[in-house]
Amino acid sequence: MTRLQVCKKIVLSCLLAWATPGLWAQSILPLPEAVAMAASALPQDPRSAYHAWDEAEAEAARIAEAWTQEPASLAWTRVQLARIIKHKTMPTRAARGLALVHVAMHDAYALAVREQLSPTGRRLALSMAAADVLGYLYPAEERAFERIVFALAARIEGATVETLADATRLAMAHGRSVSELVIARAEGDGAQRGWNGSRLQYYAQNRYYGPGSWEPTPPYFYYPPDEPFAPGWKTWALQSGSEFRPTPPAFASPVYLEALDEVIRINAEIAAIAPLAGAMGATDKLVQGSAADRLRIAKFWVDGHGSVTPPGHWNQIAIDEAVRAGLEEQATLRLFAQLDMALADAFIACWDAKYHWWTVRPVTVAKSLRNITMKPAVLTPPFPSYPSGHATFSGAAAEIISQAIPDRRAALEAMAEEAAASRLYGGIHFAFDNDDGLKLGRKVANAVIERFGNAAQH
Repeated sequence: MTRLQVCKKIVLSCLLAWATPGLWAQSILPLPEAVAMAASALPQDPRSAYHAWDEAEAEAARIAEAWTQEPASLAWTRVQLARIIKHKTMPTRAARGLALVHVAMHDAYALAVREQLSPTGRRLALSMAAADVLGYLYPAEERAFERIVFALAARIEGATVETLADATRLAMAHGRSVSELVIARAEGDGAQRGWNGSRLQYYAQNRYYGPGSWEPTPPYFYYPPDEPFAPGWKTWALQSGSEFRPTPPAFASPVYLEALDEVIRINAEIAAIAPLAGAMGATDKLVQGSAADRLRIAKFWVDGHGSVTPPGHWNQIAIDEAVRAGLEEQATLRLFAQLDMALADAFIACWDAKYHWWTVRPVTVAKSLRNITMKPAVLTPPFPSYPSGHATFSGAAAEIISQAIPDRRAALEAMAEEAAASRLYGGIHFAFDNDDGLKLGRKVANAVIERFGNAAQH
C-alpha cells in the first residue's frame, strides 16, 4: 500500500471514529483546565545524536498502517509490549508501566474530545501521551518514542518533521499535558523505594520467620525477594493493597499437606516424561496424555524473563479479543485502561498478601516435610508463594475483558483457570495459591469496574 493510500485510509477511519463531544469525556485523572497554545510551548522536533530517524520512520509506517484497520491505541500497546521484551522488564514493573501508558492514552483522548479536536488530532494526542510515558519508563530509549510521533504526524500531514503545522503540534501538546500528570503520579506512587544507591533498604521489619516461612529456593537461591515494598504502592481503584487480603491454610494442616502431596505427585509425573518431551516435542504421539498436557500448559504460560510477562500476555489476549469483537476507539481505550489498572492493582494486592504471610514454596517444603527433592518444571520465582501472581493477574484480566465482551466470558475464564493451573503443573505453587489468587484478581477487577464503569457501557 502506498503512502498516499495509507493516509487516505487513516483519514477515512478517523472520520468513522468521530464522536460527539460530551458523550465520552470521563477521565481517570483530573484533566488539565487548559493547554498551552503559544507556538514556543508546542512540542518541538526531538533531534538526537544517538538514534537515527530511520527507526522512527519504520515504526511510524507500521502504526499508520495499523490505524487503517484497528483502534489507534492498539499500535502503541504493541510498541510497549515490544519494549517489555527488549528491556526484560519484570512482571511487577510491566504491570505498573502498562497502567501508566494506557491511562495516559485514555485521558489524552478524553481531553481531545473535550477540546473538540479532530479525529486525527485525538489520535495524535493519545500518541504523544503514550510516547512521553514510555520515554519516562524507558529513558535508555532517548526520545525514540517522541520521534515516532513526529514521524507519524509528518506522514499523515504530508509534511516534514520540521514543518508540522501548529494545529498538529497543538494536538500533540494536548497529549503532553496529560502525560505530565501521569508521570507526576508515577513519581509519587511509591515504586521508587527499594534502592538507595548502595543497598536494598530494609524491608522485613515485621516479617514472619516461623515454620513454613519463605526462604530462597534452588537452583539459584536468589535473594533478596522481588519487590518487597510493592504492598505500599499507590493503587488505582483499591483503598489499599490489603483491602481484599486472603488467608492461606495453616502450615502443615491436613488441607495444606493434601495440597503439598498434589504438587509432589504432579511434579513426579511430569518429571517422568520431561526428557522424552524435550527430545521429541510435547505434541509428539509418544508423549501425549495428562502429564504431557500439563507440561505444555506450564511452559506456555510461564511468561518468564525476557517475555511480555503475565500482564503483557493478557494485553496480547485483549488485543486479539478487541479486534475480533470490532471494538471502536473509545471502547478500546476504556477496556485497556481498566484492564491495566486492574492488573496493576492485582499485582499490589497479590504482593501485599505475599509479604504479609511469607509462605514457603513447594520445592522447599517438599524436602522439609516429605524428604522429597523436587525439580520443578519451571524456575521458582524469588518471592513468597501465597497467592499466585499468575492466578491473580489472570482472574483480574479475564473478568475485565469479559465484562467488556460478555460473549467471550466462558473462553476467557477457561484461559484464566489454565494460566492459574500452569503454576501448579510447573511445581511452583499449591492449588490453594491459585484458587485464592483467581478470587483475589476477580475482586480487584470488580473494584476497578465499580469505580471507573464498565467498558461495555462507553
